[in-house]
Amino acid sequence: MVVNILIYSIIFLYGIIIGSFLNVCILRIPLKETIVSKRSHCMSCGHQLAWYDLFPLFSYLFLRGKCRYCKTKISKQYPIVEFVNGAMAVLCFLFAGFRAENLANLDILIEVGRYQSGDAMLITDWFASVYDIEFIILSCILCSTLMVISVIDWRTFEIPVSANIVILVLGIINLVSYGYQDSRYFKFYCDSIGKNPGFFELIYARGRAMELVIGFFVVSVPLAIIYYASKGKAIGGGDVKLMAVAGLFLGWKLIIVALIAGCLYGSVIHIIRMKVSGEGKQLAMGPYLSAGIVTALWVGKDIVTWYSGFFN
Repeated sequence: MVVNILIYSIIFLYGIIIGSFLNVCILRIPLKETIVSKRSHCMSCGHQLAWYDLFPLFSYLFLRGKCRYCKTKISKQYPIVEFVNGAMAVLCFLFAGFRAENLANLDILIEVGRYQSGDAMLITDWFASVYDIEFIILSCILCSTLMVISVIDWRTFEIPVSANIVILVLGIINLVSYGYQDSRYFKFYCDSIGKNPGFFELIYARGRAMELVIGFFVVSVPLAIIYYASKGKAIGGGDVKLMAVAGLFLGWKLIIVALIAGCLYGSVIHIIRMKVSGEGKQLAMGPYLSAGIVTALWVGKDIVTWYSGFFN
């Protein structure tokens, strides 16, 4: 218990540190400024910030939400983004079932197929645990990128191309890992039964990699048709690209869950905003689709299993 608390505390700290960088991205990307070489500075007086002004979350609390130099109030966006990103990092590990004891024994039993008798063919493999940890880290990066997309789209009604490219790279890494893992297990199975698999059999393996490829198209193609048919009035081009690259990461089942959840969030929340604060009919879909993607990432498999139960 103590070790788990320590590990999750470290994960949260890493999360808020990354959250501090996300604030830089959120502010500078719409302005076409570099996010790497330019020093952090106060957005009001322009004074360059010292290292002790940049402790995520804690500097804001210590300075009581004001710039050390000009005393202008600091936007609450900074601590909110940092805290939420830290919390999402923790939740990514929690929903994946990560525990300290997972690190004590990386070798786990994997079913790679079945014998003719029907008995499961099991192997002990450490790579599955490594892949699980890799997927959690990729999920954390995905959530951080979605945070940037959400805030920028909320403010500007535009999703940065660079953010979609980051998610595309995450999807490709996930696709390669899935393909390698599945082809490796399929090779074990073929060796055990004396079969010599062909190249395309190894590539297809158990079909999980193909689920990701299908995920790239299954939602984005219908949305693209809507985009061109409505000349961009019904949905934005950035939203279409977001669902394509997210589908490559999640797979076709979960990206459908993400779309449904995102549309539900957008419908309910924006109707409430229209009634309460008099918002217009135009809305930024990026934040709601991002929330749907995170929902699918964390509990999508449970939703799919629950829904599939109606047909058994």
